[in-house]
Amino acid sequence: MQTEAEAFLQRIRAYPDDDAQRLILADWLDEEGDPRGRFIRVQLALAELPPDATARRDLQIQERELLTAHRDAWLAPFRGLATGCEFRRGFVDELKVEARQFLRHADTIFAAAPVRHVHLLDVSESLPAVMQVPYLGRLAALTVHAQHTGEPLARAVARSEHLAGLKRLTLTRNRLGDDAAEQLARSPHLTNLEELDLSENEIGEAGARALAASSHLGKVCRLELRDNRFGPVGAEAVAGSDRLASLYRLGLAHNDVGLPRLLSLGRACALLGVPVLDLCANGLKAAALQTIFTRPQGPDAGPVRLTELDLGHNKELGDDGARVLAGCPHLEELAALRLADCGIGDEGCRALANAPHLNRVEVLDLESNSISDAGLRPFLDTRYWRALRHLGLPRGGLSIGLRKDIDSKFNRPRRA
Repeated sequence: MQTEAEAFLQRIRAYPDDDAQRLILADWLDEEGDPRGRFIRVQLALAELPPDATARRDLQIQERELLTAHRDAWLAPFRGLATGCEFRRGFVDELKVEARQFLRHADTIFAAAPVRHVHLLDVSESLPAVMQVPYLGRLAALTVHAQHTGEPLARAVARSEHLAGLKRLTLTRNRLGDDAAEQLARSPHLTNLEELDLSENEIGEAGARALAASSHLGKVCRLELRDNRFGPVGAEAVAGSDRLASLYRLGLAHNDVGLPRLLSLGRACALLGVPVLDLCANGLKAAALQTIFTRPQGPDAGPVRLTELDLGHNKELGDDGARVLAGCPHLEELAALRLADCGIGDEGCRALANAPHLNRVEVLDLESNSISDAGLRPFLDTRYWRALRHLGLPRGGLSIGLRKDIDSKFNRPRRA
């Protein structure tokens, strides 16, 4: 970009979330006849539109045409330094860079664009030096994936004062254990985090308790912990934490939450206090659901805020599990229920069709279950499920006629 634009870029780097600064630069570029001005406007417009807006199509065509014509020129400053560059709101916003390159050339990278999300690669030889690069202070998101560095990575992140402005941290598949979780939980530099992803690690009950007791993670609203070793005790601790006061989504897939120990817990119902809950593939059975849905009387019961529940791939839930769901009075606010591959048959499906407490559910997923016409037909005549607008069906075992009837009633295309 022309050197005359540097003053505008300085303002954008100083105020990366202020679109007004980007529009001012777009005006100047328009006057100079630079197509980058149009590109900035197109991407800013796309950022404001909802995913299903009809106006997106024309803007996406313009975006694609501009990138086809000018991508190579706009990426020239990053050539040999970074890969995987993603444009957002007119500039390279996200990229992948080796830690050694980041140490040597961070000034060049951040001079070229208001980069907000960095994926660090090959970090092992550069810890902890790479976490002390001041340019990290410009980031909103940091990802370190599949580096297998364990606790040293967590320690370096936890001790980096330059990450104080970070809103999203992803440390997936890094062999992080309980000690690593404790390092992150104690860090005073992660107090602005809103999203934390520690999936595919080795965190167990002790690490779960550390996260639950953290006095620094109170702004985290999305906590993804898929494929760890939390078990039922860890799940209960995190879901019931008073410290994680902003928690909105909790991902606990593949964490052995359904182990028999769940049946002896006193506060398993704390899981009902998380609005969006993923319990996929946890070996849950009907008795486990009953334990979660049984709330004690009195002030210790805690609030029920559950609006989306994913129980997919709990193959042993079966018809008994479906009956537990159908009879649970605590699901009245539920808007999405996903039961793919849960071993549900016709009896369980009929029980769900006649569930009196699921009238606000808009999305029900019954894919990959052994359900026939006899099980699904009650949904066509039910007086419940008044909000249902999408019913996911098994691929086999249903007649064409019933599929058409179900689609006609529940799966009609939404108007733009």
